Amino acid sequence: MNKENKILNKEWTELSKGTIIGKHPFHTFNLSSVSGNTPNARTVVLRKVSSKNNEISFHTDFRSSKFNEISLNNNVCALFYDKKRKVQLRITGSAYIEHDTSSSQKSWKSMTNESKICYMGPYAPSSFLKEFKPNLPKILPHQIKLENEKFGYMNFCVVNIIISRIDWLSLDHKGHKRILFYLGANIKSNWIAS
Repeated sequence: MNKENKILNKEWTELSKGTIIGKHPFHTFNLSSVSGNTPNARTVVLRKVSSKNNEISFHTDFRSSKFNEISLNNNVCALFYDKKRKVQLRITGSAYIEHDTSSSQKSWKSMTNESKICYMGPYAPSSFLKEFKPNLPKILPHQIKLENEKFGYMNFCVVNIIISRIDWLSLDHKGHKRILFYLGANIKSNWIAS
């Protein structure tokens, strides 16, 4: 295995750890989508990684701006940074949304009630409010009933990103190292200037 493939395999391993370890630097990442002609960035939680399918996934609310933006333009960029290792991953790809599918149902069932309750808020994310109001139902996680569960699930989506490119950057005072990986049926890589 050449050096570039070892680097890529290491990053797939780190991404996978990010789905399990809450304090891992890849557990959350910055997702940029397009709103009209303007980029729109936010932090999301990494939920699933598949090196076999070149995909990463996160969850969102069906009522959110992310859902609308990705529905209109599925080109996205995901930015990860590991401060300790000084490694940045810029992932480019196309997103597709799973809403009320067997896969989204499986993801929903695996979640804790503390996570599920986030999808039970009465207001669509980014709604204008006259004053601050917590966007949570008037119940605690242990009080979730079937009707709450159904409402939350109907607001729940899994967003999958099919990765076309990973721009790997390793910061080093002796000279930054940077590789551009093109993913698909065949993986291609090029060292590039940083």
